[in-house]
Amino acid sequence: MQNRRSTEVIAEFFAHGYRVSGSFDARQRTLGDMIYDINTSYLTVENAYVSSIQQPGEISINYPIAVINKTDLTFVLTIETEDALRRDQRYGSYLGLKLTPIFITLPFFELKGFLRMPGRFDPLVLLSSGSERFVTLVDVTARTTFDSEISFQGGAALVNKPQISFVGLEKL
Repeated sequence: MQNRRSTEVIAEFFAHGYRVSGSFDARQRTLGDMIYDINTSYLTVENAYVSSIQQPGEISINYPIAVINKTDLTFVLTIETEDALRRDQRYGSYLGLKLTPIFITLPFFELKGFLRMPGRFDPLVLLSSGSERFVTLVDVTARTTFDSEISFQGGAALVNKPQISFVGLEKL
């Protein structure tokens, strides 16, 4: 059986109280690889629909092309987990992968999901060190802090580490 990667990734980009829904062209690089790339500051999204997170069902405006500043992103939510993974995250570890439940607070949001990590890896090291600006969560639910009925779900989220204010873990 052949593993085919989607050439178009549908994703939601959250920043400063807004959500941009659109598609990312993944023919050359995955969305995960692009987000984690420290050599690029922006990404291009096609068929972009902008809405306030307070009224996510109401589209404020749409554009054929939107350029997004990665530094200002709070998080990116994808439907499929594979779309958010970097190349090196797609393959298992000889230690085996472990899903660690995690709770994260961000501006306007709280996220519940799982860190996908090698068996003996300490999640505090992942969040506090390294040059990577983002961390990947899987099986994610994001709720707005001002209205718990407004929530978003996805297979994965790419979370901007400098935006994280609180991390809750069941155990280390």
